[in-house]
Amino acid sequence: MIFEQDAIAFQILDIFYINQRCTKTYNFNRNFDALSFRYEADTVIDTKHEQTTLFDNSICFFPSSVNYMRTTKKDRLIVIHFKTFNYHSNKIERYIPTDYQKYITLFEKILNCWNQKDISYKHNAAALLNSIFAELYRDNKPAENHKSKIYPSIKYIEENCLKKTFSLQVAAKKSLISETYFRKLFKAEFHISPKKYVINRRMEYAASLILAGYFTLQEIADMCGYDDYKYFSVEFKKMIGVSPSKYTYNHRNSITWSK
Repeated sequence: MIFEQDAIAFQILDIFYINQRCTKTYNFNRNFDALSFRYEADTVIDTKHEQTTLFDNSICFFPSSVNYMRTTKKDRLIVIHFKTFNYHSNKIERYIPTDYQKYITLFEKILNCWNQKDISYKHNAAALLNSIFAELYRDNKPAENHKSKIYPSIKYIEENCLKKTFSLQVAAKKSLISETYFRKLFKAEFHISPKKYVINRRMEYAASLILAGYFTLQEIADMCGYDDYKYFSVEFKKMIGVSPSKYTYNHRNSITWSK
């Protein structure tokens, strides 16, 4: 989930306050992502594959690649429109925070900052969005759960998942359990398989390295733990939606040079 990432590269496009009742809207072919906080909501989001219900104090991420219909009895929210360069998702992601008041404060600050348009307001708004991501990351990061039965394994994953020598079998041994049992516990605790979690971490890092522009794609594959570039390319396309070479091309062509 975008909430669990430790580094997001983005460009803010706009920020809105919305207060609607009894409406139905269709959102298709958007070229931007959206992150929203809902003060009040009795809203249903329908996509081709699933239905998501949004309640009061919910935070939701809408990726650019997902078309959806929004049906609402009430919907009062702040929404941030932005482009994300190193994260891709094919589904809408919802989060219900325990301490929702801190998110109200942050979303209201970023809205006020954007509306006031003071000097450097875009930089200040970007800093506030980073603060929102930081809080979401802190609230969701698996490795901070020291009370978890598999914490030694999680710690090993965080420290070694980019290495070619990384092994789920070794990860399981760190908690003195079998690999099968470890997979079961990990998925029950984090709602994702350990293999998928590692792939996600590697692809997110690969995307950030591509954006940095310092390394060849083969070097990036090596830095993310892959000997086989073709296998790396397949995994990258599954998660990001395009091949590493296409992602590089899109990034280079999105740069506007000043004259």
